[in-house]
Amino acid sequence: MVKKFTELAKPILADPKRAARVHRYEEEALQQIVAFQLAELRQELGIDQTELARRLGMTQAGVSKLERSADPKLSTLRKLIEALGGTLVIQANINGQTVDLVPRSAA
Repeated sequence: MVKKFTELAKPILADPKRAARVHRYEEEALQQIVAFQLAELRQELGIDQTELARRLGMTQAGVSKLERSADPKLSTLRKLIEALGGTLVIQANINGQTVDLVPRSAA
């Protein structure tokens, strides 16, 4: 008989150490997805790392590192999006209510 994933995951998630490890892996995967999306966005806009580095006042190697960063600072992320010609928008959704959060320049 085929078991559902939720049934297979129960013993793992019931163990606090294993559940913490799963949560850590999940967070790392999500952060890598965000980094990948930033690189994809830059490429879709037809901007290479050298040009983006010039706009940001940094080196191409620095842009490469930034695009692979698992957890960039909010201020860095805002600068990167602005250098691509956009505006960083952050929203919180709590109990069905969406609130726009405006990043401060000191973030």
